[in-house]
Amino acid sequence: MQDQNLHYFLSIQSHDTPLNTLRTYAEEHQVPIIDQLSLDLILQLIRLKKPKNILEIGSAIGYSSMHFASIDPSIHVTTIERNEEMIQLARENFNQFGYESQIRLIEQDALQAYHAVNDRQYDMIFIDAAKAQSQKFFELYQDLLPEGGVIITDNVLYHGFVANIDIVKSRNVKQMVKKVKKFNEWLVQQNHFSTNFINMDDGLAISIKEYSND
Repeated sequence: MQDQNLHYFLSIQSHDTPLNTLRTYAEEHQVPIIDQLSLDLILQLIRLKKPKNILEIGSAIGYSSMHFASIDPSIHVTTIERNEEMIQLARENFNQFGYESQIRLIEQDALQAYHAVNDRQYDMIFIDAAKAQSQKFFELYQDLLPEGGVIITDNVLYHGFVANIDIVKSRNVKQMVKKVKKFNEWLVQQNHFSTNFINMDDGLAISIKEYSND
């Protein structure tokens, strides 16, 4: 039933934009990018939150970061990527679609890039990189977020396996699922964040940094 609902929503909304030609490329070349309805939700949050600086962990081909930047020309996105092939493709896409002035690409492992990006605070952080490292990414970059800022983590359902790990046969996949599940359980215990999970596509966690009582 849920898949039918998702297909219905996709069928009544137009996503025929120049940027979305990259979704076809990603599907044909097996490049993992954010699912369409999850992206739509994040873009709506950007419209509501009106962030000026967004940090993205995991650029891939630049699909998400360009969509973020497309909402308002005053938005600046810093995105981190370590894969050389993805870096080259992302830079080509930023130039082709005219976002090179709005997007800063950091060519590093995200676990080692803190000092390359801590020159500013970020109103929103999007985690879409190595799923086994989500907690480390969260812990590393959370202090760059002001009170009221948002951290969005993608793939918290990991192909639906998190809620039904018994169906997983591969030992490696099962280990990954356990790490994602552990992250989710850790996330809801963070008292300085208010977190909600969205049962959409591959699952999103939306964590808002609480305001202090000082």
